[in-house]
Amino acid sequence: MAASDQTICALLAAHDEKGMEHLFDKYYKPLVVWAAGILNHVMQAEDVVQDFFIRLWERQEGRALQAETLRSFLYTSVRNLALDRLEKKDPLRHAADVSQCERTWEEYDTREEEMLARVRAEIAALPERSRAVMDCIYAEGLSYKATAERLGVSVATVNTLLVNAVKKIRKNCSGFRAELLVFLRVRRTKTVK
Repeated sequence: MAASDQTICALLAAHDEKGMEHLFDKYYKPLVVWAAGILNHVMQAEDVVQDFFIRLWERQEGRALQAETLRSFLYTSVRNLALDRLEKKDPLRHAADVSQCERTWEEYDTREEEMLARVRAEIAALPERSRAVMDCIYAEGLSYKATAERLGVSVATVNTLLVNAVKKIRKNCSGFRAELLVFLRVRRTKTVK
């Protein structure tokens, strides 16, 4: 029967080799399966998990582990190591095909113009107070406090109006969800500077 996470963490905290044995017995195979799903290669997955266990023991990182978070720590660490392995194996896998760049930028420009027009229309359709809050926060870059003072409302009201307005815009611009978030953050960053 496998040792509990509490037992494993207690043994690792004492730097007892039994802790590593129990950790290996309980988690080695599931972690290899996890890493193999990322790497699409069982032998590389075994290497990643073995390297992780060795590093964990040598750096004595096990001394700070908590039973409640042990499982998530193990899976997150192995995932990160597997992703690092992928990057080293194929550092150009994220590189763009140069022949596609011009067409991609044209598509991006068209999509950005379409998104901006849609967002502007949605902002214009907001109730007056919500539109005023959006203008103050995103167009002028005012703080919530300054917006509240200008409009003669509380900071909580500003927050509520802004949250509701952004939710409505997101809902109505669902095809542009990621771009909308970037747009609003960039606009706010540019106006605050």
